[in-house]
Amino acid sequence: MILTSQEERFWFVRNLALGLVSYMGATDPPVWVENFLHYPSTPSQKGTTQIQETTDIFGEIYERLLYMGGRIISPSDLPEDERRYALAREIIVALGGSKHGRKLGLPQFIVPYLTELQDYFARILLAPDPMIHAYRKEGGEFHDFAHAFLIPHRIAEICWQETTLQ
Repeated sequence: MILTSQEERFWFVRNLALGLVSYMGATDPPVWVENFLHYPSTPSQKGTTQIQETTDIFGEIYERLLYMGGRIISPSDLPEDERRYALAREIIVALGGSKHGRKLGLPQFIVPYLTELQDYFARILLAPDPMIHAYRKEGGEFHDFAHAFLIPHRIAEICWQETTLQ
């Protein structure tokens, strides 16, 4: 276990998520995490969807997850906003379980605070604060925020409050 404060953990995870947003080339909401994974689950599929290994530079991310046998499982019967949030939460697990992530010690950093870091990472990945600030600057209102970013309303409330405090 790597001893860090919550502020340090959030700083690291925020920058990790913003780096992925930049890598994906996302400049406007919504951030399509499904494109990052290359194998989005669709509501028409029954049961669960297994997101397979990719062949791009992030392919090794899926070499071995911290759990679940090297697969990201996402229930296909979730509404789109909930499914996207579930996928975003799993990406940090995949990063930690990658060969490079293990060499960097990410599992020791992530696992003791897994739920807290997954939630924070997913919020930043799906609703990066620079995009929220731009959305507000362009006159975006809270009542349309969850729809614009395709995130669950409960998560939209947290993101909106967090950026209000900045």
